[in-house]
Amino acid sequence: MFCVNRGTETPDGSQFCRKCGHALGVVSTAGGAAAAVAPAPAPVTATAVAATAKPKGKAIWFFLVVLILLVWWIATSHSPGARQLQQLAKQQHTLVINQQSVTASANGYYYFKLDVPPGSSGAHLQGSFTASGGSGNDIEAYVLSETDFVNWKNGHPAKTFYNSGKVTTGNININLPAEVGTCYLVFDNKFSLLSQKNVQVNATLTYYQ
Repeated sequence: MFCVNRGTETPDGSQFCRKCGHALGVVSTAGGAAAAVAPAPAPVTATAVAATAKPKGKAIWFFLVVLILLVWWIATSHSPGARQLQQLAKQQHTLVINQQSVTASANGYYYFKLDVPPGSSGAHLQGSFTASGGSGNDIEAYVLSETDFVNWKNGHPAKTFYNSGKVTTGNININLPAEVGTCYLVFDNKFSLLSQKNVQVNATLTYYQ
């Protein structure tokens, strides 16, 4: 690169730039005149290259950690945002229960068996029910795992995902565990010794696989 500032010539013929003070080289032109050139820039060293490459490696590792956490959150969370992303990554499956009337006999019960295949995610049960019959038009609704359903129907303690208590009408809106497998929606009338109950059910089970 040529220096555009005029140089100052010393007695020995050397030239110096008036602006920066550096010595100027001399290049002969075709006409015999000499043109001053600035010294070449210092080469980039290997140390400088390595110093600029190191932060890039850290950024890649940070991106990978964030990506792993994002995938984990999508797979396990039941939040609306995660459920939308699950829907994009997997196919949604739907089981609809729409019964105008099922009968829970006196001192008995009625149930629906719900199957969620292994490896599924985002299982969700939502719906409503209404009971009629007897003096109170009431029923108790439960959602139980397969193990707890067996214990419950044999009179042993059992845990429930949902328990309505004794009601005439109720709403169900629950997220089921990722590996729930088979579960049961039960309408219990065992508290009524004489009257059967009729139950109208409208519910939807969804999951992603």
